[in-house]
Amino acid sequence: METTNTIMAHSQCGEAAWKQIIRDTVNGISMSKSAEALALTPNTVFNMRHKILLALEYQELHNPTSLGVVCELDDTFVLESYKGTKLPENFWRKPRKHGAVAQKPGISNEYICINTGVSRVGEAFSKTVTRATPSKDDVKTVFEGRIEDETLVLCDGAKGYGDLGVINNCDVVIVKEKKGFVHTNTANSFHSFIKERYNQYRGVATKYLNRYNALFSFTYKKI
Repeated sequence: METTNTIMAHSQCGEAAWKQIIRDTVNGISMSKSAEALALTPNTVFNMRHKILLALEYQELHNPTSLGVVCELDDTFVLESYKGTKLPENFWRKPRKHGAVAQKPGISNEYICINTGVSRVGEAFSKTVTRATPSKDDVKTVFEGRIEDETLVLCDGAKGYGDLGVINNCDVVIVKEKKGFVHTNTANSFHSFIKERYNQYRGVATKYLNRYNALFSFTYKKI
């Protein structure tokens, strides 16, 4: 089988193993379980999975998701993670175990923001550009050019979202009270999906988070 210019290029693993790794990646199976099932080393599975993630991130970069008709924008947060990295002895905090909580109350700089957008016709998009609560410029960076003209945008009124109407030629409605058609329940459902998958992977190293954001967005569109 021809594998040039595919994620399988230069790989010693066969088509069946690649298909299984793709299924496991999409379904939120941990790399250790994939490695055990396929009798591969964890490092091999890590490299295979990240080839898949990079391909999805590349696809999103060159064919950006466009949110149209009616869409919901909101933020969700995950603890920053140095998973897989040995922290120096003088690091500002002790290493966390899986399931640990933040040392500071509220949304502090211990948290990484995931900006999300979901169209009610099926498209979903998530991206990380900052820690803690996003600024107006952060929101602009994430969503500028990704919202179609005349789209109705529903958001919870966090800083910066109101300016998106001018930037993207759309109508922005701040949801102060969820009632009938006006709500952000679809975005909240996407957040729940992200958190569920995030926990299934036992956390994601922050440096790789946008690769996983591409996966979360792609997978959510398919369910």
